[in-house]
Amino acid sequence: MLGATPKIYQNQFLASLAKLVRSHIKELFGGAVNKAFLPFIEIFFWILALLLFDFILQKIFGGIFYLMAKHTRINWIKKFYAHKVFRTIFHFITINLLISINPYVFQKYHGIDKFADKFIGLIVIIVIIRLVFRFIDAIIDINDERQNHTTIGIRAFGQMIKIFVAFFGALTFIATLIDTEISSILTVLGALTAVVLLIFRDSILGFVSGLQIATSKSIKVGDWISVSKYDVEGIVKEINLTVTKIEKFDKTVSTVPTYDLIASEVTNHSWMTASNTRRIKRSMVFNVDSFRFCDDEMLKKFEKIDLITQYIKTRQKEISEANKNVKNPDLIINGRQLTNIGVFRVYVKNYLKSRPDISKNDKLIVRQLELTSAGMPLEIYCFANNVHLSEYEQIQSDLFDHLISASKEFELEISQPFIIQQNND
Repeated sequence: MLGATPKIYQNQFLASLAKLVRSHIKELFGGAVNKAFLPFIEIFFWILALLLFDFILQKIFGGIFYLMAKHTRINWIKKFYAHKVFRTIFHFITINLLISINPYVFQKYHGIDKFADKFIGLIVIIVIIRLVFRFIDAIIDINDERQNHTTIGIRAFGQMIKIFVAFFGALTFIATLIDTEISSILTVLGALTAVVLLIFRDSILGFVSGLQIATSKSIKVGDWISVSKYDVEGIVKEINLTVTKIEKFDKTVSTVPTYDLIASEVTNHSWMTASNTRRIKRSMVFNVDSFRFCDDEMLKKFEKIDLITQYIKTRQKEISEANKNVKNPDLIINGRQLTNIGVFRVYVKNYLKSRPDISKNDKLIVRQLELTSAGMPLEIYCFANNVHLSEYEQIQSDLFDHLISASKEFELEISQPFIIQQNND
């Protein structure tokens, strides 16, 4: 009983208020005017009053939530305020007041009553759709700041909810407008299922792709990726339901279908960034005519190079021991010998190990590749301790500047294919 009393009191109050407003309008305007225009004047007054009430409500509570968003550390309050979620919620107070006065104002006039019911229903549908959209945008914005793999799933899921809300909201709007059941409209749309699926094909594929990406944790906003299918490389700025925006290193933005992040080859370089190491894989091509066995003079010279001093001494002892039973030691090809390219390969490996900007925890390989018409490639495979492009390129350049120059000390010759081709001609 206690709960019913305020409602009865409120209905009586609104009924009395409606009568009071109506009587004042009759007094303010003449009798002839009242008969023709009283309904329109009264409705106009109430609409204007409700708009003014909503405006004052927004200003008062909007100011309160502005101060809260400005001074609070709670992120969701800031985001909800920025996306006007609170403002949309306060619209429901005005709508509730509109519904409450409807029986005492709009329902009093024949012809306007049905229009008023439709009008209120349409307003409720629009405000609910706006509230859902703004709420989803706020949730997506909150998760975008985290830049983790769940961001993609929430964004894709949120956008899919938007599509469904917009779709069924439009159906409800039309059903309310033409006084029909939603089921009747859905029956008609059932015959157009193939068309609907064709229209929403990209959205459905994007939604599924977003869930797969979020589940597999393969890509997130902020990752550095390469999409081989489109020859695009850059930083992921946004992953939407249908397209993904990638900012390339020339500051242009490319868009690729979100579905292709799953259906095609995508290289994610951010795993490399997370480890703070970046691979160096480059070859130096040597002229094979410069390869030779090391004689005593060369070995004495190499023994003075700090990085391979111990290696030369150790290998010389091993070779001397192995060559004791050689029948013709005067011929250098007999027995075991060191070569300048072999010694240089050891030097390169020791040099890489000595550099502080080369990772000691990752693979470090110096190997010969298959012989080509240009010469024999010597591949350097290691990891720099810096992933930033400028520093990485500086490390790589310094490394090969030194090695190319050092190769001359081992009497090795770097191949220059252009010169070789000219000589052959």
